[in-house]
Amino acid sequence: MIKEIKSIPLADFLSRLGHEPTAKKGARLWYKSPLRQEHTPSFKVDTLLNCWYDFGLGKGGNIIDLATELYQSTDLSYLMLCITDNIPIQSVQTVASSLHQRHSAPGMESFEVVPLEHRALVAYLQQRGIPAHIAAEKCKEAHYTVNGKSYFAVAFGNINGGCELRNKYFKGCRGRKDISYLPWSRDGPSTECAVFEGFIDYLSALTLGIITGNDVVVLNSVVNVNKAIPYLNGYTAINCYLDNDNAGRTALSELTALYGTTVIDRSSLYSGFNDLNEYLINQYSPINKNDNENKQYR
Repeated sequence: MIKEIKSIPLADFLSRLGHEPTAKKGARLWYKSPLRQEHTPSFKVDTLLNCWYDFGLGKGGNIIDLATELYQSTDLSYLMLCITDNIPIQSVQTVASSLHQRHSAPGMESFEVVPLEHRALVAYLQQRGIPAHIAAEKCKEAHYTVNGKSYFAVAFGNINGGCELRNKYFKGCRGRKDISYLPWSRDGPSTECAVFEGFIDYLSALTLGIITGNDVVVLNSVVNVNKAIPYLNGYTAINCYLDNDNAGRTALSELTALYGTTVIDRSSLYSGFNDLNEYLINQYSPINKNDNENKQYR
């Protein structure tokens, strides 16, 4: 089980967390550190050895060592869940979940949820293309401590009372991992439902204005597909905005096997991009905006 976790390519794990290399030199990838804020990349990943080293912190190791730093915990079962939430390995996910239920992580203390107002969190979402008014309407702000240190993150609730947590340096969950279900209900029951892997993609769809009138299911991890099934019955259309990767395609296949032609793959909208948020960022980044403006004068 530990061997399976350690075999996960660090580059894939970092990519799922939103970190891409700035340079490649042979088998070495260089990143801006995911553990702290920096301008000059000093975080190295050796793809042959599948290990990392942060020159600014003087720390390194394997994927579990990285998760220890990212999630501020030494509870192995909790770290395994955090890793497999991003890179699903079903056998590990099942065992880790069982262990975690018996031995809960030393987790987040003094947990408090308030309206989303912190400038750093609003700026983080704006960097991902999400306007402040949409973020404030759909998300909250969580403050908590781990091992005596204070943290804060964007919070997005699920049906079990848990919270998906995100900030520039952290991706995790407080409480039990589950789906989020958001009925449209403005003009009565909706006949269509939109399905997203994560809430950032959901916020991206709201920003793009492409899901008006749809009920919404946010999986919060592709391993939660089965948990979504009771909520998807009865719709005339299930519009899927899943990632353009193996995990997203597998989830789409599972839903199609259950609901047939009711399932509509909407990923062609962001063809060439990994997910809807990446498409949004590319469409509305200042660089692209300037390029489009320059084209008008050529």
